[in-house]
Amino acid sequence: MRGQSKSSEQMRRGRTIVAERERAESESERMQARRQAHRKKKRSMLVGVLFLVVIGLSAYLGFRELENRREETLEQAKAEKLEVTVPVIDEDQRGQISERVRAYIAELEREFARKGYTVERVTLPTGMIRAIYVDLEGGDVFLKMNIDRSVEVSVEDAEKMLKYLDEHDLHPAEYIDVRLEGKAYYK
Repeated sequence: MRGQSKSSEQMRRGRTIVAERERAESESERMQARRQAHRKKKRSMLVGVLFLVVIGLSAYLGFRELENRREETLEQAKAEKLEVTVPVIDEDQRGQISERVRAYIAELEREFARKGYTVERVTLPTGMIRAIYVDLEGGDVFLKMNIDRSVEVSVEDAEKMLKYLDEHDLHPAEYIDVRLEGKAYYK
């Protein structure tokens, strides 16, 4: 009865049975569209979360691999046990040379040897904590280097500067300064 009274009320307002059916179908279609939109939203959120999880996992694994490589490098360095073989002159006459400086000098010797140069002597200058002066065999001048820079980069800069000076037939009188990355000076 309730349904009949409702239909009769709608019929009284000038609506037909076909209009009522179309209204019901359009509501049904809207409900289905809402459900589909909701499902699509859920799927896109799930894909987004999965994407973030994959990115996070790959970043974690990448950092872990870097840490493992770093540890392996340290172990190899310990296994190689680089020793300083050249005379080290301490102008301050402190008597003690830190392990960091010793390791740097040992790596410096090795890198210069790889490039075909022989380190004759290393000097720790007075009043300069992070600087060293390197004399190469057969060279007239010394190299000013900084122990805060990578050994490989410093040696590469020194080699480039030495080659440049040879190519242009230049003969510095005192020193070659390679303390700044990517730049070299001579005097």
